Amino acid sequence: VVTRLEVLEAKAGIKAGAPATKSAASHMEPTLEVSHDTGGDSPSVQAYDEYVKASLVPFADTCDELKGLQNMGTLIKDAWEGNRSIIVLASRAKAPAGNVAEALVPYLTKTQEAVKAIHGLRLDRDWDRHLKAVGEMLACLSWILFKPPQQLPSAMVKEALGSAEFWSNRIRKDFKGKDETQIAFCDNLKKAMTGLIAYIEEYHKPGLTWNPQGISLEEAAIRLTDEATPAAEAPATRPKPPALKGDAASGNVGGLIAELGTRKNSDGTSAATGLKKVTKDMQTWRKEYQGSGDAPKPAAAPKVVPKATPAKKTPLRGIPIFEYQDRGFKWIIENQTAESAKKESPDGVLKVEISDPKQQVYLYNCEGITVQVKGKFKSLVIDTCVKTAVVYDTLISSAEMVNCKKIQLQVTGICPVFTIDKTVGFLVWLSAESVPVSSFTTSLSSEMNVSYPDGEDQKEIPIPEQFVHKVGDGSMTSEVSDLYH
Repeated sequence: VVTRLEVLEAKAGIKAGAPATKSAASHMEPTLEVSHDTGGDSPSVQAYDEYVKASLVPFADTCDELKGLQNMGTLIKDAWEGNRSIIVLASRAKAPAGNVAEALVPYLTKTQEAVKAIHGLRLDRDWDRHLKAVGEMLACLSWILFKPPQQLPSAMVKEALGSAEFWSNRIRKDFKGKDETQIAFCDNLKKAMTGLIAYIEEYHKPGLTWNPQGISLEEAAIRLTDEATPAAEAPATRPKPPALKGDAASGNVGGLIAELGTRKNSDGTSAATGLKKVTKDMQTWRKEYQGSGDAPKPAAAPKVVPKATPAKKTPLRGIPIFEYQDRGFKWIIENQTAESAKKESPDGVLKVEISDPKQQVYLYNCEGITVQVKGKFKSLVIDTCVKTAVVYDTLISSAEMVNCKKIQLQVTGICPVFTIDKTVGFLVWLSAESVPVSSFTTSLSSEMNVSYPDGEDQKEIPIPEQFVHKVGDGSMTSEVSDLYH
């Protein structure tokens, strides 16, 4: 009781009559040591730091030892540090409503820049396999965006490990017994990825773990750089309450009341001012209780919250990529949406400038974007894209669509071959010079149309989906259904 009163006096600003005795001060210290610091790292963040130190740093150091890889080791650390910021955000914030992957994209800048820098390294041909192994390893950075029912993050990293080992095993074969640093590169690459798998399965097995009692993602991002005050320093900064003296310090109630009478608040009133006497008829546990208005009110019945309508599932996307790779002469456009495209270009149109006819353009997992390709190039591949439009000049080889929905192409030059596989919804505008040379090969596809100039008008015709097959003379003949005549 004495200790609690002393704490209340300190908060009320009551002046002390004398310094605290050693016994009184030692008695009240445990009560005051309460930490309000919430900025400490969560167990998942601490475990991630331990994983990076034990498994990733050795691999990055090995990359630095191999001078031919330039500053790849530093860039790998930067990429993993970028993912750490996402884990810290998740440990402090609630899961955002809607598409979690799209909500996290604005905070992946550091990871994206590091990945682009690695792909942009100009290495000698001797280091081609190293670059490919690391490239497969970088794919596992997207684990923070994966969750069921699409795929477990650990399973995704295991697939990336298999792809990375395909190249690292070739390096191991070439340098076995010749260069221990090269062998260490292969061993540490595997160690870094298996360590990540173990970490994910322990802390984020069903997907990135969020804090149900946390703040919003936006607020957590603002506070991310704030320095938290160590909990150990908190008691030292609080003012010590004045000690009671005389009989009050020894626990005598009469002395305690007298001591309170001598104490003064900051406004000069007694510390006992405003205290209310509690009579027997006001104590709810006594039979004398009269049922006054001071009795606690019964708890309100819990409100029935209607079940929320499950949100429409949106396809999972990785880190948006828009870059050119020297090896393979390939333009890579991956995981782009209308929102991410506006970050690359103010009008939202991704523009590709072809400088060599050997170059190729590859689109993967994009939705709602428009791509403009200027110049003559080798080939175009559109894989697993939705509502995507591509405008291009002249193709040397072919344009291929696979696993797509609602694709639109506009050819301003010539495109000799179109290959359409497992695609629903395809429309191409041909130029007048491309009409006599273009051919179409289709399989398992539907809703396909071709638009071309017919004099001063524009004519649109469907690509047949229904055929009549006949067996005769030991062979099968097929004709287009009469529906298209």
